[in-house]
Amino acid sequence: MLSRIAESLFWMNRYVERAEGMLRMLKINYVTSLDKNEKENYNWTPVLQIFTSLDDHEIDKIKDNSQAALRYIITDKTNTNSIRSIITKARENARGVQDHITKEVWESINRYYQKINSKRIEELIDSGEQLYAISSLIDESLYFYGVAEVTMPRGEGWNFMNMGKFIERAIQTADILDIKFNDIEYDINNPMDIPYWKNLLLSVSGYEYYMKTYHTGLQTQNVLDMIIMNTDFPRSILYSTKKISHIMEKITIEKSEADSLLEKTIGRLRSRIEYSDLQSISEIGLHKFLEEIMDDVFNFSNKLSKVYFAYH
Repeated sequence: MLSRIAESLFWMNRYVERAEGMLRMLKINYVTSLDKNEKENYNWTPVLQIFTSLDDHEIDKIKDNSQAALRYIITDKTNTNSIRSIITKARENARGVQDHITKEVWESINRYYQKINSKRIEELIDSGEQLYAISSLIDESLYFYGVAEVTMPRGEGWNFMNMGKFIERAIQTADILDIKFNDIEYDINNPMDIPYWKNLLLSVSGYEYYMKTYHTGLQTQNVLDMIIMNTDFPRSILYSTKKISHIMEKITIEKSEADSLLEKTIGRLRSRIEYSDLQSISEIGLHKFLEEIMDDVFNFSNKLSKVYFAYH
């Protein structure tokens, strides 16, 4: 497979995964904003700091306006990290590789692009139906993944698509976890109860699974265990890392020196997470542990790009 084809497939899925992760965070934060009372004033500052490059002065202008904040993050053309901009990039990558994806995958990403660029989404945001707008866009991400799952042949293209998806997911999950634990100064022994963690679990689609799986022990530590190390939870960091490792084994057929280095890089990260426990994480420091994971995933992604996408 040509380098430019592999790169486009990689970034197509990575952008879709990024958009879905952002939308889930927006959905939970929007619901939270509705639940706050007058004594608990909610504003969009943390979300705007995470998902935009606005300075403090610009954030102050829209932080108390849900409609303005959501429009900027979801549909604003001037925001290079808006959902509209991200899905536009995903579609541009898909358009260049139409011969390497199925007709249904192309149609699904095109449908997503048309919806995010439609006036209907802006109308929903402006008319007070923000939750419906966000949920309908999340549905487009799920539709894309479902179509890809049942129509794409399991060849090189499929592998690079999934590589992009799980790299993005691992980074996002670690980042979200880091942000949430920052609120309690990374104290994994802090006896916070489930209502505190509910938004975090909902933002990674893990609340229902958590309630069915963890029945005893300190809630804070259980949340950490599930999101970092639970191999049955599809958005855990370990799950994503294991997927990346398995895909790497499939695409390194020639086993060149560069391929071996990539396999070792992701293998070391996978082992470090796999053989960690709450005690060892506590000794390292949760913030440092998560920061190192994100750095290692970024490092692996950069090395992968140099080996497989350096066609310029």
